[in-house]
Amino acid sequence: MQLVEALKRPLPAATGYTEVRFVQMLDAPLVLRGDLTYTSADALGKSVVSPYEETTTIADGQVEIRRPGKPVKRFSLKRAPALAGFLESFSATLAGDAQRLARNYVLASDGSAAGAWQLRLVPRDAALARHVTRVTVSGMKTTPLCFEVEEAGGDSSILLVDALAGRPLPASPQRAELQQLCRHAP
Repeated sequence: MQLVEALKRPLPAATGYTEVRFVQMLDAPLVLRGDLTYTSADALGKSVVSPYEETTTIADGQVEIRRPGKPVKRFSLKRAPALAGFLESFSATLAGDAQRLARNYVLASDGSAAGAWQLRLVPRDAALARHVTRVTVSGMKTTPLCFEVEEAGGDSSILLVDALAGRPLPASPQRAELQQLCRHAP
């Protein structure tokens, strides 16, 4: 798929992000801001700077979470299927590896690398599909701008990166508004 191949980024790569999490047990969406670092196909760093401080590092199938004043948490990526699914879709997309994406996801896309586009990924693996129902990557030209993860239980998150990372958001952003922003970003 030419669109995916056009998205390849040299390593290491870093970008700011804003993540909006829609969690059913919360009264309002949780908005996180920070930085992502992508250093290899199975390594991702995520630093949250607001509304709290936290650093998550994924490497070699392990997850490490650090928060100031708290003990470090370490666990296998296998214990976090939604996170594993996000890592796979994120890293394969930024590697421009359409074959890898197609091995792990049923792919559908619209648009092209010449303008706005969207790539929809549905997990092939039944175990992952029990946790993640779909990942949607949206962008403009050869730049991914949004990663939306829909979880089987109804929770979801939208990660705004690159030019959208610093975009001001309303106090309580709505999912439909963010999806519209992702589809029609400048």
